[in-house]
Amino acid sequence: MDIMHQVGHYAFQYYGVDWAVTLTVFIGLFLLGDKKIAGFWVGMASATLAFIFSFQIGSIANGVTAAVLFALYLRGLLRWRAMERKEKMAN
Repeated sequence: MDIMHQVGHYAFQYYGVDWAVTLTVFIGLFLLGDKKIAGFWVGMASATLAFIFSFQIGSIANGVTAAVLFALYLRGLLRWRAMERKEKMAN
């Protein structure tokens, strides 16, 4: 097996889901760092993809982590929205 075939095999053995998780984690964190609410939505998408990936690799711990991360992103989103509503009412 030549090197390029090996790289291709290992890079895409999970159909790109692992790469999608990686990319969405980075984008979500970047958006949250810029104080953009979209970072929570991207983060929840990332956690969903990570949950799918956990089934592909057969890792219960990874699935639990993904579920907890999804819940934390959702909590952050809801708190952000509540804070925005509170600020609008104050003005």
